[in-house]
Amino acid sequence: MQTEHLVELHAKQAITEVIHRYCRGMDRMDKELTLSCWHPDGTDDHAPLYAGSAEGFIEWLWPVHAAMISTRHVVSNILIEIKGDTAGSETYWTVYLRTPYDGGVYDIIAGGRYVDTFECVNGTWAIRHRQSLSDWNRLEKVEKTLEEFVDNPVIIPNNPEVAPKTSARDHSDYSYTVLTRD
Repeated sequence: MQTEHLVELHAKQAITEVIHRYCRGMDRMDKELTLSCWHPDGTDDHAPLYAGSAEGFIEWLWPVHAAMISTRHVVSNILIEIKGDTAGSETYWTVYLRTPYDGGVYDIIAGGRYVDTFECVNGTWAIRHRQSLSDWNRLEKVEKTLEEFVDNPVIIPNNPEVAPKTSARDHSDYSYTVLTRD
């Protein structure tokens, strides 16, 4: 009984890491990391935006995201049910997409759920099919970014002489110095 429980906990952790890896892959524009979340013949349904193979989804989405200034995929409320070598999950998502549009900069903010079918093949859990459900969304024009408050900052820096680590949407991001995939 305890062995079964440990196997289930291990599976749930592996699946949770796939869900988190997807977010990191998308936000760091790491195509290989993102594609690793699906089995090679996996599918994705983000209709009406895209419905088809997971590889096709990433190929379609990559230039869309590359044109954006920044993206942030946040997940929560992950519920997973294991059934042998298959599993179902529901994950709440919130996405923040900063993008140039119509001569300005806009934030697309949306929320929904991923309803995923997972399968464990040769000891590796990956998505067999992802169904994305959109629950809400909104569009906001960015009037002024925090960086534009240089002369009159909202938060006074304690160490203005120390250069901050910058966020990047590729492998130059600081996180790649501590997180690597072998």
